[in-house]
Amino acid sequence: MSVIRKLLPAELAQYRAHLLRLDRADRYARFTGTVSDETIAKHCAKLDWGRTILLGVFDQGELRGAVELCTDRLIWPHEAELAISVEKGLQGRRVGTTLVRRALAVATNRGIKRVHMMCLSDNVRMRALSRKFGGRMSLEDGEIAVAFDLPHLTQFSLALEALEDGASAVNAMLDTLPAILKAAA
Repeated sequence: MSVIRKLLPAELAQYRAHLLRLDRADRYARFTGTVSDETIAKHCAKLDWGRTILLGVFDQGELRGAVELCTDRLIWPHEAELAISVEKGLQGRRVGTTLVRRALAVATNRGIKRVHMMCLSDNVRMRALSRKFGGRMSLEDGEIAVAFDLPHLTQFSLALEALEDGASAVNAMLDTLPAILKAAA
């Protein structure tokens, strides 16, 4: 069973391990360029948890996909940037769709009006995902710039995020139950 939930700063090592497991093509797609293990380690070390929200998909307790939502209230008062990565084993299983939907909902509930994303022009999956959520695409320097205009937050959007967070917590506990029962036996 896969569990999608927000990551805590204490789980940064799991995020780094996930990014390091991405193959060459998926790393290139995630970072829109070639990056080394050292660059990934530096990226993770520089994450500012005060302006970054990470949502991840855990499969059998291991982080296998993530969306990084970054904002800076001084530079972009009502805007944020989104980046997504999903390991090969979960690609094509709507994991990216769920991660992006959840990230856009979280952004809405933080008063964000527009979310930006960059993808390579040949990244068919990300372009399809962008269209699915009403993203406006434009070509910039050989890459696709996507902008998602978000609705205003509502009591319903806040309640939905709280419900999904609660369900994620329960699912995370259920995901660890087999290991707990095995240890107790």
